[in-house]
Amino acid sequence: MGVFGAGRLASRPYDPHMSDWEEPSVKQIHAKIEILSTEEIEQIHSATLEVLATVGCHLPHRRVLDRLKAAGAEVDYATARAKLPPRLVEDAIRHATGGRRITPEDKFRAGVLRGGHVGISPGNQANIVDYQATARRQGTTEDVIKGIVLCNELPYVRSAMPLVTPADVPQVMGDLYGYYLCALYSKKPYGVYIMTPESARQIIRIAGIVAGGEPPHLSYLLEPNGALSYDDFSLEMALTFAEAGHGFHVGPMAMAGLDAPVTLAGTLVMQNAYNLIANAIAYLWGTRCGWSGSAHTMDLRSSLCSFGSPNQVLIGFAAVQLGNWYGFEVGANCALTDACVPDFQGGFEKGMSAIAMLLAGAGYGAQGIVGADQGTSFEQLVIDNEWASALDHIFSRGVEVNAETLAVDVIRRVGILGNFLADEHTVRHMRDTYWRSTIFNYESWDAWMAKGGKDVYARAHERVKEILAAHYPPEPVVSEPVRRELDALIADAMAHPERFQAERYRYQPPA
Repeated sequence: MGVFGAGRLASRPYDPHMSDWEEPSVKQIHAKIEILSTEEIEQIHSATLEVLATVGCHLPHRRVLDRLKAAGAEVDYATARAKLPPRLVEDAIRHATGGRRITPEDKFRAGVLRGGHVGISPGNQANIVDYQATARRQGTTEDVIKGIVLCNELPYVRSAMPLVTPADVPQVMGDLYGYYLCALYSKKPYGVYIMTPESARQIIRIAGIVAGGEPPHLSYLLEPNGALSYDDFSLEMALTFAEAGHGFHVGPMAMAGLDAPVTLAGTLVMQNAYNLIANAIAYLWGTRCGWSGSAHTMDLRSSLCSFGSPNQVLIGFAAVQLGNWYGFEVGANCALTDACVPDFQGGFEKGMSAIAMLLAGAGYGAQGIVGADQGTSFEQLVIDNEWASALDHIFSRGVEVNAETLAVDVIRRVGILGNFLADEHTVRHMRDTYWRSTIFNYESWDAWMAKGGKDVYARAHERVKEILAAHYPPEPVVSEPVRRELDALIADAMAHPERFQAERYRYQPPA
């Protein structure tokens, strides 16, 4: 099913995994970026309601269709299509948001400064791009474990997941095995893209085993599989989580020019429709879903999804406004790139959209990816951790103004033509005010060349080697009894690959 119809799940609440991180005590940056007027937002909302009521959506799942029909939707079981009445959609919005208003403080606390700091999360790919490689290769179990080690040790990476899907285990359970490895070795919250209902059930079991009696908090990512459509397997996985007492959230991967109109306003309507369909389903199951700005545009020359287009920023700005207007906190798929290696294009596209989304009050998409889902790079993840550190320095610190920081007495003491370098005030505050990169260059040409003239890609590779030399192979983070229970679960799953056949859940129209 690729990225469409896949799901992501987080098993533990956020812990920055840094003993020296503290809540910022200074004023934080606040910004207001508006690209839509209130009238335009209302037009998008009205257009979305019209589409859902007159065109409808494709939801090939009998229980979903039954509940929609009972709630007043017009349902055609033969085609698995449903037309959603505006009343149902707006009830679902009220249920999800509770009628709250999103303030700038809400946006910065939840979208930008979760845990008081800017951070990133990794992504998952089928292939890995090794340092200076001229070809991609499939990921292995060893790659997954190395990726988890990097996530553990990179301080601005909030969570872990399999950076690649391991190809050296049965294909039908690559997602389950990746989650099992995260459970064994991750020191941070972790997630995985789920591909089958059986994997969903087994992952819920793993989370329960690891939690040791504490109820785990899990959430499945429901994504569409085409224009105004969610497939039967993804719907079954969403209900599996909802009915197990967990929840699901939505990733409306509308793509301008493919499953959405090429105009950005039309893409926003489709993105909104995907969000509201998922919220209607969540409402009927008594859970909440959320709202996401993860739409893209298609590059009309290559027919590929574009991650680095300037349109990504425009869609993100508008999505934040629209989602906040409803009362949702919003993230967007930004800080990404179309560049297939870490280079200037990658740095420009990532930096452009990352800081734009932070100023808009939104978090952003998965990191460590090179190109538009072209592969995973360990070096790219290290670079992404570095720019996240720089942005955290900007957004979590601000400028503190008081008698000590104004330093009038220091200026008086040092005087005209004086030098502040050796003053005790500099020594006292230099660690608070100075950001020092671990891989970016801040040396002169001669000093840089004396150390080999290495670019950031090479220095990131050295950092990868340093981390793996010190921490790979990792020790399990679970007790031996828990590991034995997890091992038994995986062994049983491998002995029964037939359980993972998604065809068992294919929608069958009534006779």
